[in-house]
Amino acid sequence: MVTRSGPRHLSIIGKLVACLVALFCTVAGAKAEIVRAENYHAFWLWAGVQPQPALQQVKEIYLLAGEVKGAVGGNSRPKVISQRSAAPHIIGSKVWVVYRAQTIEWNDAVLNDILAHLEAWRSSGNNIAGLQIDFDAGTKHLENYAQFLKKVRARLPTNYQLGVTGLLDWSAHASPAGLQTLSGTVDEVVLQIYQGRHVIPGYETYLAELSGLKVNFKIGLLQGGDWVAPPSLANNPFFTGYVVFLLNQ
Repeated sequence: MVTRSGPRHLSIIGKLVACLVALFCTVAGAKAEIVRAENYHAFWLWAGVQPQPALQQVKEIYLLAGEVKGAVGGNSRPKVISQRSAAPHIIGSKVWVVYRAQTIEWNDAVLNDILAHLEAWRSSGNNIAGLQIDFDAGTKHLENYAQFLKKVRARLPTNYQLGVTGLLDWSAHASPAGLQTLSGTVDEVVLQIYQGRHVIPGYETYLAELSGLKVNFKIGLLQGGDWVAPPSLANNPFFTGYVVFLLNQ
């Protein structure tokens, strides 16, 4: 049966179309900003990256201390490879001691070495916030990773926090059980929107699913990369800020 639309129907349809157009323009008009280090106060500083003027305003710095490498050749045990010849001395900012992990098969020797580095850095006058582990834990194995982190947490002195870097995929596809275990173990997750030296295309889609992550988190940005903050981010009670990965200019 065919019906004719009256003025009221046309008015409603017209308003609906106008709203959709306005919404489209708003989304399309969201312009990515270039991440400039001078606009932020927390940074990752990897070995080999030269100091920058932005570091004069740093409040929190994530400093690469070393790597945990897996078994190589006849060596059947993991090993800590230091990236710094001496403990740094950083004044006026919190310091996270970062270890890049190729494996999470850590033995007591690895943990003892890392804990010794934490104490050495603290004894040098640094305000140590805690230990951050940089490991690419696959989303399907997040529960196993959480069990490893529980063991680290048990050995870590209570005056140190435990933080990890996280993959964007965690926010969208990790199991609720895995996320729940993680939230009861670590103090902070930094979700990186980049891989290597490039921003991950479509990171906005992953960040839209952050409601499942019930642990304090920051967003890891790439210096010089693009960034558009999702509207819901500022209202997320677990969001605590940004960390910028510095590059040589």
